[in-house]
Amino acid sequence: MEPLSKNTLKNIPNPPGFSLPLAPPTSGKKDVIPPRVDPALQAKRSSDLRMKRAWELALSPAKSLPMQAIMLYFSGSGVQIFSLGIVFMLLTSPIKAVFNIFSAFEPFKTLPPWGKPGQESYLPLTGPMVVYVICQALVLSLGLYKTSTMGVLPTSSSDWLQFETRSNPPEWSSVRSFSLGLL
Repeated sequence: MEPLSKNTLKNIPNPPGFSLPLAPPTSGKKDVIPPRVDPALQAKRSSDLRMKRAWELALSPAKSLPMQAIMLYFSGSGVQIFSLGIVFMLLTSPIKAVFNIFSAFEPFKTLPPWGKPGQESYLPLTGPMVVYVICQALVLSLGLYKTSTMGVLPTSSSDWLQFETRSNPPEWSSVRSFSLGLL
């Protein structure tokens, strides 16, 4: 089979959906001036992109809930080292995440609408931060539910019997008081 010539390559139609670029590609020369971008428009696009990424971070714990539920299902309901390790992870990771919320959202700090450049704040991120805490609470509640089904979480009064004290009976029978007097 012989190679295709340039003329036959020019006669091959473009694939569906393909469109030629409007401007010819540059060869790396500096004579082409890039288009001017409005700084305010660029700042707004950057702010919008940061908010979009912040919402993705806020919803990421909720996206992992189905996988964690499947892991809990397959770990069983017995008290074993594997199931306890998964439950420990589900109980500690949301608490750590909530305590480190400001460091998690640090890259997404944006300029409030009334702010000046250099005054980025967390104020525009309050919505994603609240959703992040709610999603972490869902993960924590999944871990608490698993500890309850395993019987590790003390939820009934029989779990606290060792701390109960018996009260004195309100009445004494005469037979009992009589027998106590003889002793």
